[in-house]
Amino acid sequence: MTKFTQAHRLHKADEFSSVFVFRKVRMGKYFKLHYKPNGLELSRLGFMVSKKVHKRANQRNYIKRTIREYFRTNQANWLPIDLIVRAQRHFDQRALDQVIAELDQLCVKFKELNATQNPNSIHPLLSTST
Repeated sequence: MTKFTQAHRLHKADEFSSVFVFRKVRMGKYFKLHYKPNGLELSRLGFMVSKKVHKRANQRNYIKRTIREYFRTNQANWLPIDLIVRAQRHFDQRALDQVIAELDQLCVKFKELNATQNPNSIHPLLSTST
């Protein structure tokens, strides 16, 4: 089982801003994902859940736990990226299946490609298609 350690987190404002400056975004109903290839051996996660999403801290913490758990269970299959997940809309346990399905759809691009991929091709995260 994969752990979610300090090394898997984005901590500093510079780390966050470098992802935002890279300007690659995937959008859905519940989330907006900003990403950037990081050149490390592992993926790193940062998330933003504002009071606009829900005013109660326990609900915002539930959203963060859901994001963190999704990242922890799926990151082993991803290319090494820095990922910032911005919550756009509140959800609760009743909508959890929809939320997980949306995260799966948004994160398809981050999955590692076959070993038979052409080594001369452009990095999949740098392509313009979304």
